[in-house]
Amino acid sequence: GEAESMTVEKENSPPKSDRRFSLSYIGWSSLDRRTTLPMLPWLVAEIRRRSERGDCGPVVQPRDVQLVLNPPFIRCVPSNTTNSSVFIFEHKAQLISRFIHNSNDLTYFAYLLRGQPDNPESEMSCHVFKACDPNQVPEVITSIRQVSKSALKEDAKPKQEADEAFYNSQKYEVLYCGKVMVGHKKAPSTLVDDCIDKFRQHEVERKRLRLLNGQRGSTESAPVDLSSSASQSSLRGAFPECILEDSGFEEPQEFRTRCSSLAGTLQRKPGEGIIMGPTRRRHSSAPNHVQPSDADKNRTMLFQVGRFEVNLISPDSKTVVLEKNFKDISSCCQGIKQTDHFGFICRDPSGGGPSQYVCYIFQCASESLVDEVMLTLKQAFSTAAALQSNKTLIQLCEACPMHDLHKLCERIEGTPSKLAIQKYLSQLTDNEQVEIFERVQRLKPGSDQEENELVILHLRQLCETKQKTHLHIGEAPQVNTLQCGSAAGDAAATSSRFKLDILKNKARTSLTNSLENIFARVCLSQTAFKCFILSLSEFYISSVFTHDLQSFLLEHPDARELLPLSRCALTSSLDPLGRLLPPAADPLTGERPKKTGADYRALWKTAIHQQILLLRMEKENQRLEASRDELHIRKMKLNYQEVGQCSKDAQALWERKLSAPGRTTVPQDREEMYRALCQGLPKSRRGEIWLLLSHQHRLRHRLPQRQQAPDTSYQDLLKQLTAQQHAILVDLGRTFPTHQYFSAQLGAGQLSLYNLLKAYSLLDTEVGYCQGISFVAGVLLLHMSEEQAFDMLKFLMYDLGIRRQYRPDMVSLQIQMYQLSRLLHDYHRELYNHFEEHEICPSLYAAPWFLTLFASQYPLGFNRILLQLKGTEVIFKVALCLLSSHEGEIVECDNFESIVDYLKTTLPSLTQTQMEQTIAKVMEMDISKQLHAYEVEYHVLQDEMLEAGPLPDDSERLDKLDKTNAQLKKQNMDLLEKLQAARQKIQTLETSVDNFLSRESKMKHMIRSLEQERAVYQKTIERMRSCLPPDALTDVEMTQIKTGPNGKAKTAAKKP
Repeated sequence: GEAESMTVEKENSPPKSDRRFSLSYIGWSSLDRRTTLPMLPWLVAEIRRRSERGDCGPVVQPRDVQLVLNPPFIRCVPSNTTNSSVFIFEHKAQLISRFIHNSNDLTYFAYLLRGQPDNPESEMSCHVFKACDPNQVPEVITSIRQVSKSALKEDAKPKQEADEAFYNSQKYEVLYCGKVMVGHKKAPSTLVDDCIDKFRQHEVERKRLRLLNGQRGSTESAPVDLSSSASQSSLRGAFPECILEDSGFEEPQEFRTRCSSLAGTLQRKPGEGIIMGPTRRRHSSAPNHVQPSDADKNRTMLFQVGRFEVNLISPDSKTVVLEKNFKDISSCCQGIKQTDHFGFICRDPSGGGPSQYVCYIFQCASESLVDEVMLTLKQAFSTAAALQSNKTLIQLCEACPMHDLHKLCERIEGTPSKLAIQKYLSQLTDNEQVEIFERVQRLKPGSDQEENELVILHLRQLCETKQKTHLHIGEAPQVNTLQCGSAAGDAAATSSRFKLDILKNKARTSLTNSLENIFARVCLSQTAFKCFILSLSEFYISSVFTHDLQSFLLEHPDARELLPLSRCALTSSLDPLGRLLPPAADPLTGERPKKTGADYRALWKTAIHQQILLLRMEKENQRLEASRDELHIRKMKLNYQEVGQCSKDAQALWERKLSAPGRTTVPQDREEMYRALCQGLPKSRRGEIWLLLSHQHRLRHRLPQRQQAPDTSYQDLLKQLTAQQHAILVDLGRTFPTHQYFSAQLGAGQLSLYNLLKAYSLLDTEVGYCQGISFVAGVLLLHMSEEQAFDMLKFLMYDLGIRRQYRPDMVSLQIQMYQLSRLLHDYHRELYNHFEEHEICPSLYAAPWFLTLFASQYPLGFNRILLQLKGTEVIFKVALCLLSSHEGEIVECDNFESIVDYLKTTLPSLTQTQMEQTIAKVMEMDISKQLHAYEVEYHVLQDEMLEAGPLPDDSERLDKLDKTNAQLKKQNMDLLEKLQAARQKIQTLETSVDNFLSRESKMKHMIRSLEQERAVYQKTIERMRSCLPPDALTDVEMTQIKTGPNGKAKTAAKKP
């Protein structure tokens, strides 16, 4: 019987928040971290049995719960409470490692929970639930997975930063010199110098042999380890230009995601990696154990120091040719005499013994660069050691008890398990078998299924107990250091015997399993089959190291009769195993039939024909794959938005011109070429058209010899080291970072770009490398090969004169900024005045336009107007058209920041229609005369400034500057004092104003109160007057008349 069949579900959906599901919580159990997927169904069955019967441990009654999903937490709360703070357990959703859904009873499901992610030795746990409705289970699993996915996205941010740190690791250009076999893992101080001397001796010997053989360039003298042809064939594909004698790398390394292996394969030369060179023999006089590199090949590599390894990347083949983990590197060293060389020692995986080490030697451009490499390696080793110490890996070997249990559960998954379990039990000791048998029988299983579940339960407990004290293969038991040396020897002997027993057991199990699979197909009774297997096992145990399979089958012909799948006669077509065995002897004569010479010749002929056909098919397959991959890379390069559509007539016109004979040697009509340019350039043929235009320009405008580019081939430049490597490597990731071809860190696109920029920096030593050239080179690489792009870059720089703006003094760029300012002054005065008002000079916004030919900020499709064979004039045209078409929006910006932001962000976001209109305007403009006049004007102004008169003496100038500075400081202090006094006065006045306003409001309030009181008094007086007689009113009026000016009455005293 089989444990309840479980299926692992994988679903991805957007997350939902704070949901509740009513479920029954069956129980949980802790488990070892070595528990694998085949063990899980038995574990779930154990938890279910514990809740139902309680005979597998403490009784855990199922209880109704609510599973609350509150991202990023999952909380199990009792169903009879409304307070979610009272819960049975709680954990983060991202700690769930696997879901298990019972395919027999769809209402049950479970999930595995990681304990402590930072501690691999911590135990895991399994929680089992039951739903009322089977349709509810997928919904619950999907919802939990949604919460886990959203939580993992948050947790993945630091990991992404770590990956970025890895991809942005330190990279250096080095020259691979060769490797030397050494006998010790520690490097002596003179190792690098001694290796260089040996390499030189080897080079002298090779040149002498070339002269003797009369074959210049012969590759006969290199001392190559030819122990295996497989390593040589793989080496040819890994190293650039089929270097056979010098690489010293055992096999090509797989290029990972950051380096596109597909693109790297495409960009190899047609014959690269497939030419089978003649196998060369080691010359007897060559230095021993020395494998230098070939000076005729490109040996420059990129030496990358990552987080846990060093990589040697070939920019030519676009592959990682050497990868070594820090744990494999034993020491690093720097040359004493050859200070620009360094090397590192690591274990040689192809060596015959454990003491075989190899030292790789490299050269840098300068001694300071070597110092930087050594410092970087030291820091990387320290960081990696600190990171590794925080991680404890789960150890597992072939002899681990948990591994044996895993193989048992894997073997019985989906098959009758009774026999496999009995076989596994037979390998245990007698005491262990008796103990498990008694435990199982004590629980009285009612069926084979229950019996199997109980057996697996006790086996798991036994394996977990044995795993805690298990010694892995290669580990020695802990021995007290005070014990004598014989104890260590006994421990080593015990370890060796232990390994031998493991290998015996592994070999015995392997053969027995193989024969079981064969014999199981025959319709034998179960009892006879068991007896046969047991007898075969006993026989094999006694003769496993003395007899092989062939002798066993020859001595047991009855077993041979069981091999065919059918009861037909044994034939070679039905019996694949029979082909490997000698033909059976004649039962009458006892002799085997012998093959004649003709039979052997026919076999050889058939084998040779099949091999030839195989090689032809392989070559054709490689050709088809290369063609397919080349089309894929070309499509990836041209994957950008085009500006405008090229008409069919224009495409046909360019097709005729590109296929015309003598197109590179005979000048064509300039007007016709210009009209074709105005109609547009097809994207797929743009690179070829640019090359055609460059050839036509060179036919009409031949540069003087002193102004031409140095005549050095591209391949020769790639073999040299450049001093500009840091600046180039930093800018690789900044050049078209969103384009698929250049986005991969140190991918095929970035490595091709590095080759191109490095070659030009070595060709033009005056310019070297300047920021901005990478964008121009990147545009060229998207439309042509490396060598074509290099030739086109030389044309732009030298023939069109663009290199002047990249010179260190930047004089040409200053002239261009002045010319652009004068164009705005003469043709767009309002815009010019607006820029002057806010102190915005052209260098703030237009310098990247000139240095990158608009490629850094504007769409790639915008580049089709930049190569019209008129030098930098087209850049002025585009800049003037862009500024003039957006003049109104720019003038509306009323401060410095808004204007610069508009020019750098809003202006490049052109619509398709705006870009097409800009290109149309550019085609109609002609400002060559104005530009020439402005350039002359700039030089005249510079000459006038120089001829203004002799400058005063430096000391006088310094004195004047000091006096001016002192006066300015005094004025500044005075202004500060005045400003402080003014601020105090303003503060006092503001306080007074506040007081006055407060008093005013109070007075107004009092006035309103008095007016109300006066009105009340007047009404009272009126009522009193109405109550008095007329005589009394007359007396009151007379009294008011006699009142004095001070408001006091002057009535005389009445006489009695």
